[in-house]
Amino acid sequence: MLNYDLRVKLEVPFDYYRIYQFPKDAEYFSFTRLLWYGYDEQGPAIYRQDPKTGQVVRVDFLPQ
Repeated sequence: MLNYDLRVKLEVPFDYYRIYQFPKDAEYFSFTRLLWYGYDEQGPAIYRQDPKTGQVVRVDFLPQ
């Protein structure tokens, strides 16, 4: 598991088409760099980074 600064839980199932969608919430617009996606011990997730600040957000999804 990667280190992250912020964590967001979405109440939608994980689909691979969501990997390349940019966040719709204005707070997360700047997290454009995709670092990792897939399943880990906590479930499906996507890690994105803000290239300017280096902060990383983990986006959790409902398991399928």
